[in-house]
Amino acid sequence: MAHEHLTVNKELVDSAAAQFGEGLHCSQIVFGYAAKKLGFDEVAAKKIADAFGGGMFNGERCGSLTGAMMALSLAFGHYNAETKPDEAKLHEKRIEIEKRFKEAFGSLYCQDIIGANIGTPEGMARFKAENLAKDCPVLVAYVIEQLDELLELD
Repeated sequence: MAHEHLTVNKELVDSAAAQFGEGLHCSQIVFGYAAKKLGFDEVAAKKIADAFGGGMFNGERCGSLTGAMMALSLAFGHYNAETKPDEAKLHEKRIEIEKRFKEAFGSLYCQDIIGANIGTPEGMARFKAENLAKDCPVLVAYVIEQLDELLELD
């Protein structure tokens, strides 16, 4: 995972690493952080985001990016016909975070970023043996920093 060019808040990296150490997934850490900031139940957010870690555990879209999408939807999503016109702001922010993420990590997909598809037995064995998640706390911290900017309610 090429991230040497990134400068991220060390406290966020340490917090993410500690949460990974407790068994949480990237999606849970990101959405839990944002949910708390937005006044949504943090525990409920972490439960909602559980199935999305590791690209839904098959190397697809990075779970931290999925957690960010949940957060942006919570902040800017529409929920009925009257709020449908507000959805444009959500899509602007969704496109922006995807752009920033891809520029930072080269892909939106977990398997491309970490170098293994954890949805296969071989990929999971390699993931564990080579500690391919070692850089994920930096990735999560980066996504959280981007969310802090994008969640500014204007």
